[in-house]
Amino acid sequence: MPTLSLLQLDTGFPRIAGDVGSPETWRARLEPHVIAGLSVRKVITTAPQESDVAGIESILADVRGDVITTSCGFLGIWQDRLAGAAPAPFIASSLVGLPDLMGRYGRDELAILTFDAATLKAPAFGPMLNGFAGPVIGLSATSHLKQVIADDLPELDSARAESELIDLVAGLMAQRPLRALVLECTNLPPYKAALKKRFDIEIFDVLTQIHLVNPDIVDPAFL
Repeated sequence: MPTLSLLQLDTGFPRIAGDVGSPETWRARLEPHVIAGLSVRKVITTAPQESDVAGIESILADVRGDVITTSCGFLGIWQDRLAGAAPAPFIASSLVGLPDLMGRYGRDELAILTFDAATLKAPAFGPMLNGFAGPVIGLSATSHLKQVIADDLPELDSARAESELIDLVAGLMAQRPLRALVLECTNLPPYKAALKKRFDIEIFDVLTQIHLVNPDIVDPAFL
């Protein structure tokens, strides 16, 4: 059985099936490495700190996974640096697949759904977007899922989160008919099946990127 090493932010909110932090998401062993003191608010900022990535690099020396990933796509800003220090294939974010998707879909056919759109569109994260000019939409500040993640709350109403996400994507689809959607946030894959069923579009996330590297790691139910 392969092993997936997870570099996980120092959080305690629920990790439901489909989330990178849930053992149910994988048919591989999950090897979590919590990055002490590194919270969601420290990572999702327009001014990411070099000190944070140095702490992550020190953990990489201890990982044993066949593939290494992270619990927050915003760590993708350090993709190249961390991949260079990693002892196995490293995927920080679903956005590593964006250049390929931009070649497959037109500008008006592809969108990104992220935890925080304003932060992702900040200059510091420009390299992650690779010149992407399509819509980037974020979770509402008042949405249940965003509050659970941002405030590290102990309870998650997945049905409520799913309903709010469907409404969010419906609003975008009303403006333009999409063919594909990229889920930047690693906490969004649990809702992928519901979004596919409702909108009949292709959806890509960190799980699909991991599957491309090693097809024996992700439980097929979440692809």
